Amino acid sequence: MRVALLLAVTLACAGPSAGRRVVGGADGDARDTLSRFARSLVDRRFGDAQALLSARWRGVYSPARLAEDLDGAGALGREQAERVLALLETGAVLEADGDRRVLPVGPGRAALLVREGNGWRVDALE
Repeated sequence: MRVALLLAVTLACAGPSAGRRVVGGADGDARDTLSRFARSLVDRRFGDAQALLSARWRGVYSPARLAEDLDGAGALGREQAERVLALLETGAVLEADGDRRVLPVGPGRAALLVREGNGWRVDALE
């Protein structure tokens, strides 16, 4: 559970569902946000990562808490962020569900972004 919290998080379903559609290049902003978030975790720039969280998680997670949880998760936390980066770099597409974007990262695992204002924020990475 600590790893899930570290990465901003609630559980997000990775499997396709009714109402979702697959999107590609049109979601460059969502992809960029997710990439910057994952890169910030890997590079240990926790202030940058915290700024990319959804409002509900920014209020709970300080940069110091992200660092503490990442360190407590051991290699698993960093591996999750690296997996997201690898998927994005190979052109994996995001699934669209209204104002949400989902990147499946494995069986039962996904990164979830939500639209807030004019931009995208990370709401889950598990």
